[in-house]
Amino acid sequence: MRVLRRVLGWIPVWPFVYVVSLVGYSWRWQRRRLGVWFVTVVAIGAVLSVATTVQLLVWLGERSLSGQLRDASEMQVFLEDSATADQQAALRARLAALPGVTAVTYRSKAQAQARATHDPQLSALAGASEGNPFPASFVLQLSEPRVAAEVLDTARGDPAVDPSIPASYTAAQARRLSTALAAMQVLTWGLDLVALGVGALVALALLRSEIRARREELRILVLVGVPRLVIRVPLLVQALSVAVVASLAAVGCLLLVGQHVVPAVDQSLPFLRLGSPRWAFTTLSVGTIAASCLALLPCALLVRLPR
Repeated sequence: MRVLRRVLGWIPVWPFVYVVSLVGYSWRWQRRRLGVWFVTVVAIGAVLSVATTVQLLVWLGERSLSGQLRDASEMQVFLEDSATADQQAALRARLAALPGVTAVTYRSKAQAQARATHDPQLSALAGASEGNPFPASFVLQLSEPRVAAEVLDTARGDPAVDPSIPASYTAAQARRLSTALAAMQVLTWGLDLVALGVGALVALALLRSEIRARREELRILVLVGVPRLVIRVPLLVQALSVAVVASLAAVGCLLLVGQHVVPAVDQSLPFLRLGSPRWAFTTLSVGTIAASCLALLPCALLVRLPR
């Protein structure tokens, strides 16, 4: 105990007292205008809630569409019935060497007919035709739908490829699917930037009103020699409190959307399965809090103090 007292005796107490008094002053600063603070939190929280909700739905929809695109990235290159084994082997080697083609497998005419009998759209054709009308093909797994354009360029004009129907789908369809996903990503990031910009403007208006309301008090602090950085501490605390509370409100809205809205969308749109939002909830929550703090804290440094 004596040693502990000697160690504590060497530690200065005034920094702790100064920090406590500064925090108390920041609280008294904010407590006087809690109504304005609450309105600001509600406004910023509403903007962030809309942005995070749209971001969640777009992320889930994008994941669902990406899964469908991965399934749709199975592309077939149909073979001519008269193609020789050497021609097929040469074509297969050329297709496998293309960047973005992850696998090339051969599907015979018998395998194609067997698959068609289990397809509701092709089963009637398989039963009505004499013989086997389905061609053999190379089944390609593509890492990205845009690769379909290079596949078509490689297959077009090859003696082993059916000249009338060379592939299962066109490169234009693949480009449209990829462009739609890219547009969704740009739209959501643009909405996030707009939400943070609106939140920063609202917070800046709040801090300017606080300075106007305490202009005389701040002038006295400047005259007695209080550093301007210390005078800005209540503004920083106020901006931080607005950012954190508004972000928590947005996280609460995000939780409600994940529990109620997402299952309702899955039931009403069975072709678009959004799935569980748990994987995106943590990322969006942490990102919303961090982004709002980074956007609102500089507002406390931008407002002018009275001279």
